[in-house]
Amino acid sequence: MNVKHILKDLEELCLKLGIILRYEKTSARGGLCKVEDKFYIIIDKKAKDDYKVSVIAKSLKNFDLSKFHLKPKLREYLDEVQ
Repeated sequence: MNVKHILKDLEELCLKLGIILRYEKTSARGGLCKVEDKFYIIIDKKAKDDYKVSVIAKSLKNFDLSKFHLKPKLREYLDEVQ
C-alpha cells in the first residue's frame, strides 16, 4: 500500500470510530486530544502525507481496533507502529 492509500484508509477508520480528524494551520506537532466527550486528531494541513499517516496511526493505538474489519496491509501497518 502506498502512503495515499494508507492515509485514506486511516481517515475512514477515524470516521468509523467517531474521531474528528482536523487538518489545521498550526505550528504544533499534532496528535490526539479529547474535548468533553469527543476525540480529535489535529494535524498541520501543510504536513506531508507520511507525517499525517504517522500521527493518525500513533493516535489510533489508544483505541481497540479488534472489532473493525481492516485490510490486512493496514492492520499490519498499525501493528508495527510504535
